[in-house]
Amino acid sequence: MRNGFPALAAEFMGLILDADKCVGCGICVVVCEENRMNDEVVYGKGGRYNDELVLIIEEGKVRLLDVKQCKRAFDPPEFCRACIDHCPTRAIEFLSQT
Repeated sequence: MRNGFPALAAEFMGLILDADKCVGCGICVVVCEENRMNDEVVYGKGGRYNDELVLIIEEGKVRLLDVKQCKRAFDPPEFCRACIDHCPTRAIEFLSQT
């Protein structure tokens, strides 16, 4: 299954997720700088129900929880590729910017 992020969010952020490659390790959740503002994530526990997070692991796969929390969605956008650079299976990629 390609494009595990909602279509509009993936287009907006320039990211795409290949759910077939995702093993649900959660590294992307922990290295996300916006997620790291949450103590639960820093300690590897994952966020709580009402926490404002960018990425979560749900049913063994990464899921985009809130596109507005991602640095790439800020106004002006901030360049960040922490989730991409640390994914061991390369499940998260940039969309082609052609």
